[in-house]
Amino acid sequence: MRFAVIGDIHANFAKADAIVRRHCGPVDAIFSVGDAEPNRTEAESLGVGGPAKYRKVGDFPEFVAGWRSMSAPVYFIGGNHEPWPSLDAQGPGEWAPGFHFLGRSGVREVAGLRVAFLSGIYSRHFSEPDTPPAVTPERLKEYGYFTRPQVNLLLDQARGKRIDLLLTHEWPSGLSYLHRGKEPVGRDAIRALTDRLAPQVHACGHMHTPFRERVGATEVLCLSQVAYGPDAVSVLELTSDGTLKELPILDEAR
Repeated sequence: MRFAVIGDIHANFAKADAIVRRHCGPVDAIFSVGDAEPNRTEAESLGVGGPAKYRKVGDFPEFVAGWRSMSAPVYFIGGNHEPWPSLDAQGPGEWAPGFHFLGRSGVREVAGLRVAFLSGIYSRHFSEPDTPPAVTPERLKEYGYFTRPQVNLLLDQARGKRIDLLLTHEWPSGLSYLHRGKEPVGRDAIRALTDRLAPQVHACGHMHTPFRERVGATEVLCLSQVAYGPDAVSVLELTSDGTLKELPILDEAR
Protein backbone atom coordinates (compact mmCIF):
# COMPACT_ATOMS: atom_id res chain seq x y z
CA MET A 1 0.00 0.00 0.00
CA ARG A 2 1.27 3.44 -0.94
CA PHE A 3 -0.04 6.81 0.14
CA ALA A 4 0.56 10.45 -0.67
CA VAL A 5 0.50 13.16 1.98
CA ILE A 6 0.14 16.67 0.65
CA GLY A 7 0.70 20.09 2.19
CA ASP A 8 -1.49 23.16 1.99
CA ILE A 9 -3.50 22.99 -1.23
CA HIS A 10 -5.13 26.43 -0.93
CA ALA A 11 -7.81 25.61 -3.53
CA ASN A 12 -5.29 24.45 -6.18
CA PHE A 13 -6.58 20.87 -6.48
CA ALA A 14 -5.63 20.26 -10.10
CA LYS A 15 -2.04 21.21 -9.36
CA ALA A 16 -2.09 19.09 -6.20
CA ASP A 17 -3.12 16.04 -8.16
CA ALA A 18 -0.56 16.74 -10.90
CA ILE A 19 2.16 16.79 -8.23
CA VAL A 20 0.93 13.50 -6.79
CA ARG A 21 0.77 11.84 -10.21
CA ARG A 22 4.23 13.00 -11.23
CA HIS A 23 6.14 12.64 -7.98
CA CYS A 24 4.35 9.81 -6.15
CA GLY A 25 3.05 7.52 -8.85
CA PRO A 26 -0.03 5.35 -8.17
CA VAL A 27 -1.25 5.63 -4.58
CA ASP A 28 -4.15 4.13 -2.65
CA ALA A 29 -5.12 7.33 -0.80
CA ILE A 30 -4.13 10.98 -0.50
CA PHE A 31 -4.01 12.67 2.91
CA SER A 32 -4.23 16.46 3.21
CA VAL A 33 -2.83 18.22 6.28
CA GLY A 34 -5.19 21.19 6.16
CA ASP A 35 -5.70 24.51 4.38
CA ALA A 36 -7.08 22.57 1.46
CA GLU A 37 -9.88 25.14 0.99
CA PRO A 38 -12.34 22.73 -0.66
CA ASN A 39 -14.88 25.40 -1.54
CA ARG A 40 -17.77 23.86 -3.43
CA THR A 41 -19.36 27.22 -4.14
CA GLU A 42 -18.51 30.89 -4.00
CA ALA A 43 -20.77 31.21 -0.96
CA GLU A 44 -18.67 28.64 0.90
CA SER A 45 -15.48 30.52 0.05
CA LEU A 46 -16.88 33.53 1.90
CA GLY A 47 -16.75 31.43 5.08
CA VAL A 48 -12.97 31.08 4.92
CA GLY A 49 -11.25 33.03 7.70
CA GLY A 50 -8.54 35.55 6.90
CA PRO A 51 -8.27 38.63 4.69
CA ALA A 52 -10.81 38.72 1.89
CA LYS A 53 -8.07 39.06 -0.76
CA TYR A 54 -6.93 35.50 0.04
CA ARG A 55 -10.37 33.90 -0.30
CA LYS A 56 -10.97 32.16 -3.58
CA VAL A 57 -13.24 29.50 -4.95
CA GLY A 58 -10.39 27.80 -6.81
CA ASP A 59 -10.97 24.77 -9.02
CA PHE A 60 -12.74 22.54 -6.50
CA PRO A 61 -16.19 23.02 -8.12
CA GLU A 62 -14.79 21.21 -11.18
CA PHE A 63 -14.12 18.15 -9.01
CA VAL A 64 -17.56 18.43 -7.41
CA ALA A 65 -19.16 18.48 -10.86
CA GLY A 66 -17.15 15.46 -12.01
CA TRP A 67 -15.23 17.34 -14.70
CA ARG A 68 -11.99 16.46 -12.91
CA SER A 69 -11.02 13.70 -10.50
CA MET A 70 -8.11 13.04 -8.20
CA SER A 71 -5.86 10.03 -8.73
CA ALA A 72 -6.97 8.49 -5.39
CA PRO A 73 -9.52 9.18 -2.65
CA VAL A 74 -8.64 12.26 -0.60
CA TYR A 75 -8.92 12.38 3.20
CA PHE A 76 -8.46 15.86 4.62
CA ILE A 77 -8.33 17.67 7.92
CA GLY A 78 -8.92 21.38 8.36
CA GLY A 79 -6.41 24.17 8.81
CA ASN A 80 -7.05 27.78 9.70
CA HIS A 81 -8.17 28.67 6.15
CA GLU A 82 -11.19 26.51 5.41
CA PRO A 83 -14.93 26.98 4.78
CA TRP A 84 -15.41 26.07 8.44
CA PRO A 85 -19.08 27.09 8.85
CA SER A 86 -20.00 24.66 6.07
CA LEU A 87 -17.60 21.92 7.22
CA ASP A 88 -18.95 22.07 10.76
CA ALA A 89 -22.54 22.12 9.57
CA GLN A 90 -22.07 18.96 7.51
CA GLY A 91 -19.58 17.20 9.78
CA PRO A 92 -17.17 14.35 9.01
CA GLY A 93 -17.78 12.18 5.97
CA GLU A 94 -17.99 12.58 2.21
CA TRP A 95 -17.61 16.23 1.32
CA ALA A 96 -17.68 15.69 -2.43
CA PRO A 97 -17.20 12.64 -4.68
CA GLY A 98 -13.78 11.24 -3.79
CA PHE A 99 -13.19 13.71 -0.94
CA HIS A 100 -13.67 12.84 2.73
CA PHE A 101 -13.50 15.26 5.66
CA LEU A 102 -12.00 13.42 8.63
CA GLY A 103 -13.38 15.92 11.13
CA ARG A 104 -12.11 18.16 13.89
CA SER A 105 -10.29 15.42 15.80
CA GLY A 106 -10.26 11.68 16.36
CA VAL A 107 -8.89 8.37 15.13
CA ARG A 108 -10.00 6.56 11.98
CA GLU A 109 -9.02 3.49 10.01
CA VAL A 110 -8.28 4.59 6.45
CA ALA A 111 -7.02 2.25 3.71
CA GLY A 112 -5.29 -0.02 6.18
CA LEU A 113 -3.81 2.79 8.29
CA ARG A 114 -4.81 3.88 11.77
CA VAL A 115 -4.89 7.66 11.40
CA ALA A 116 -5.09 10.15 14.27
CA PHE A 117 -5.89 13.74 13.38
CA LEU A 118 -6.40 17.23 14.80
CA SER A 119 -7.68 20.08 12.68
CA GLY A 120 -6.95 23.75 13.20
CA ILE A 121 -4.23 25.86 14.80
CA TYR A 122 -3.43 26.95 18.35
CA SER A 123 -4.88 29.95 20.15
CA ARG A 124 -4.29 30.52 23.85
CA HIS A 125 -7.86 31.77 24.30
CA PHE A 126 -9.48 28.83 22.48
CA SER A 127 -7.04 25.93 22.88
CA GLU A 128 -6.27 26.13 26.61
CA PRO A 129 -9.63 26.39 28.48
CA ASP A 130 -11.57 23.26 29.38
CA THR A 131 -14.63 25.15 28.15
CA PRO A 132 -13.55 27.30 25.20
CA PRO A 133 -15.44 30.45 24.21
CA ALA A 134 -18.05 30.15 21.49
CA VAL A 135 -16.98 31.04 17.97
CA THR A 136 -18.71 33.98 16.33
CA PRO A 137 -19.67 34.30 12.64
CA GLU A 138 -18.41 37.89 12.72
CA ARG A 139 -14.88 36.61 13.40
CA LEU A 140 -14.39 33.75 10.97
CA LYS A 141 -10.80 33.09 11.99
CA GLU A 142 -12.05 31.80 15.34
CA TYR A 143 -13.42 28.71 13.57
CA GLY A 144 -9.87 27.68 12.70
CA TYR A 145 -8.62 27.09 16.26
CA PHE A 146 -8.51 23.69 17.93
CA THR A 147 -9.80 23.29 21.47
CA ARG A 148 -8.88 21.26 24.52
CA PRO A 149 -12.06 19.12 24.27
CA GLN A 150 -11.06 18.23 20.70
CA VAL A 151 -7.57 17.23 21.86
CA ASN A 152 -9.07 15.16 24.67
CA LEU A 153 -11.39 13.39 22.23
CA LEU A 154 -8.40 12.46 20.09
CA LEU A 155 -6.48 11.13 23.10
CA ASP A 156 -9.50 9.14 24.29
CA GLN A 157 -9.97 7.50 20.90
CA ALA A 158 -6.24 6.76 20.59
CA ARG A 159 -5.86 5.22 24.04
CA GLY A 160 -4.25 1.79 23.83
CA LYS A 161 -3.95 1.89 20.04
CA ARG A 162 -0.94 1.92 17.80
CA ILE A 163 -1.09 5.03 15.59
CA ASP A 164 0.40 4.77 12.13
CA LEU A 165 -0.13 8.33 10.92
CA LEU A 166 -0.82 11.55 12.82
CA LEU A 167 -2.14 14.50 10.82
CA THR A 168 -2.04 18.01 12.23
CA HIS A 169 -1.96 21.38 10.54
CA GLU A 170 0.60 22.95 12.86
CA TRP A 171 4.11 21.71 13.56
CA PRO A 172 5.16 20.19 16.88
CA SER A 173 7.53 22.31 18.95
CA GLY A 174 11.10 21.30 19.69
CA LEU A 175 12.29 20.72 16.13
CA SER A 176 15.72 22.00 15.13
CA TYR A 177 14.30 24.15 12.33
CA LEU A 178 14.55 27.89 12.99
CA HIS A 179 12.37 30.29 11.02
CA ARG A 180 14.59 32.86 9.31
CA GLY A 181 17.48 31.14 11.01
CA LYS A 182 16.59 32.31 14.52
CA GLU A 183 12.96 31.72 15.53
CA PRO A 184 11.72 28.32 16.81
CA VAL A 185 8.43 27.15 15.36
CA GLY A 186 5.74 24.72 16.43
CA ARG A 187 3.36 24.29 19.35
CA ASP A 188 3.82 22.48 22.63
CA ALA A 189 0.26 21.12 22.43
CA ILE A 190 1.09 19.48 19.11
CA ARG A 191 4.43 18.14 20.38
CA ALA A 192 2.56 16.57 23.30
CA LEU A 193 0.53 14.58 20.77
CA THR A 194 3.69 13.48 18.94
CA ASP A 195 5.25 12.28 22.20
CA ARG A 196 2.15 10.69 23.68
CA LEU A 197 0.80 8.94 20.59
CA ALA A 198 4.25 8.03 19.16
CA PRO A 199 2.91 7.61 15.61
CA GLN A 200 5.15 6.10 12.99
CA VAL A 201 4.75 9.27 10.92
CA HIS A 202 3.52 12.74 11.91
CA ALA A 203 2.67 14.94 8.91
CA CYS A 204 1.91 18.66 9.09
CA GLY A 205 1.82 21.82 6.97
CA HIS A 206 0.91 25.44 7.76
CA MET A 207 4.42 26.94 7.55
CA HIS A 208 4.78 26.32 3.79
CA THR A 209 8.29 24.99 4.47
CA PRO A 210 9.64 21.48 3.82
CA PHE A 211 11.46 19.89 6.75
CA ARG A 212 12.13 16.40 8.12
CA GLU A 213 13.23 15.35 11.60
CA ARG A 214 12.99 12.21 13.70
CA VAL A 215 11.45 12.61 17.15
CA GLY A 216 11.89 9.42 19.12
CA ALA A 217 10.13 6.68 17.16
CA THR A 218 8.31 9.21 14.95
CA GLU A 219 9.31 10.62 11.59
CA VAL A 220 8.00 14.19 11.41
CA LEU A 221 7.22 15.35 7.86
CA CYS A 222 6.68 19.08 7.44
CA LEU A 223 5.32 19.84 3.98
CA SER A 224 5.38 22.93 1.81
CA GLN A 225 2.36 24.32 -0.03
CA VAL A 226 1.20 23.08 -3.41
CA ALA A 227 2.00 26.38 -5.14
CA TYR A 228 5.70 25.76 -4.42
CA GLY A 229 5.86 22.38 -6.19
CA PRO A 230 6.98 18.87 -5.19
CA ASP A 231 8.23 19.85 -1.73
CA ALA A 232 4.52 19.84 -0.86
CA VAL A 233 4.25 16.06 -1.16
CA SER A 234 5.51 12.93 0.56
CA VAL A 235 4.96 9.35 -0.54
CA LEU A 236 4.61 6.67 2.15
CA GLU A 237 4.64 2.90 1.87
CA LEU A 238 3.04 0.47 4.31
CA THR A 239 5.20 -2.65 4.25
CA SER A 240 4.09 -6.20 4.93
CA ASP A 241 5.35 -6.02 8.54
CA GLY A 242 3.25 -2.90 9.26
CA THR A 243 6.08 -0.39 8.96
CA LEU A 244 5.15 2.96 7.44
CA LYS A 245 8.12 4.59 5.73
CA GLU A 246 8.73 7.55 3.47
CA LEU A 247 9.97 6.77 -0.03
CA PRO A 248 12.02 9.04 -2.29
CA ILE A 249 9.73 11.03 -4.56
CA LEU A 250 9.95 10.42 -8.29
CA ASP A 251 11.78 12.75 -10.67
CA GLU A 252 14.26 14.04 -8.12
CA ALA A 253 15.84 16.27 -10.72
CA ARG A 254 12.56 18.24 -11.03
